[in-house]
Amino acid sequence: MKRTLGFTLIAALLAGCAAPENGGRYGQRNDGGAGNTGGSAAQNAATGAAIGAVAGCALAALAGKKCAQGAAIGAAMGAAIGWTSYSEKVASAQTVNNEARREGLAVPTNEIRLKQYDVFSSASVARAGGDPVQVVGNIKLYGQSQRVPEVVQSMTLLKANGERASDKPQIARVERIDGAGHYRAVGVYKIPRGMEQGQYTVQSVLLLDGREVARRTAMFQVAQSAAPALAQR
Repeated sequence: MKRTLGFTLIAALLAGCAAPENGGRYGQRNDGGAGNTGGSAAQNAATGAAIGAVAGCALAALAGKKCAQGAAIGAAMGAAIGWTSYSEKVASAQTVNNEARREGLAVPTNEIRLKQYDVFSSASVARAGGDPVQVVGNIKLYGQSQRVPEVVQSMTLLKANGERASDKPQIARVERIDGAGHYRAVGVYKIPRGMEQGQYTVQSVLLLDGREVARRTAMFQVAQSAAPALAQR
């Protein structure tokens, strides 16, 4: 009975962690501008660590170990899976619509459509415990409409063998959408110390008003940080 209650508690905690914020809308909202992400990132890391600590304590109890041991491990796990995102508009609707016309596309007058979607990693090699890796999505929308579409970017981190590196995809609503234009949506991955070395693939899916319109991939290599050099005597 104790084991059943423990697993139920852990499942409830993890479900709460995975629930979308902002009244059920995807992604974190950042009303302070594209560069103002420090507070939300810290809050996400702290929340992950707290939930991980409670879950780790429950696991330790099931294993007959001390709560403090499980809480410490759980907190590290919770903080390690932290992920943040931000987005910004980098070109106007007029610029992208003119570009579409030059390429021979008919610009719709009552609809916003996807013109281009590219994804790339900010680094080909990431050091575990080092600087975060940014996976950048360039989104170009063209057309005209009084209705603003909802744009969502879903990223799944895969190991070299195809297994998921995280239980759930990282889903973020692209903010600052006001119609056509060129938008940049960035997912920031913190590579924890001890993360398995090798090639990782980010599988990114773009949704426009709930409908998949594009799927892209980006890759980076994870390497362990070099051991610190011994101080010279």
